[in-house]
Amino acid sequence: MRLFFRHVPITALCLLLAGCYETFTPIASARVTHWQGGAPQTDAQPLSAEQVAQWSAWLQSHRWGWHPITATYRPGVVILLTHSDGTTSTVNLMQQVLVAGMHQRDLSKVECQELHSLMGMKNAC
Repeated sequence: MRLFFRHVPITALCLLLAGCYETFTPIASARVTHWQGGAPQTDAQPLSAEQVAQWSAWLQSHRWGWHPITATYRPGVVILLTHSDGTTSTVNLMQQVLVAGMHQRDLSKVECQELHSLMGMKNAC
């Protein structure tokens, strides 16, 4: 019986951690739009092949720490991703949060700076 009660919390913890893991199909192309005050400030601009590869690598290396969206966010820098399997998704990059599809991830200042620099943007963090 003791063994049972020892395994219950471990199993529950593993199930909770599984919800923090997000997989992303590699990105084939991406277009970025900058928003301010609820309106797009620019037309969607394509990212270079190098930038797309960097975004894809970043998402692949940051699979942990995601959780379901808990708030409504105004668009910041919106990136429309076209994945290698032909599907599309959006990413909303803000100062403290990255929203991808129906999941969000809190960003450290370093991560925020890294993602903005991937797009050749000045530091907005």
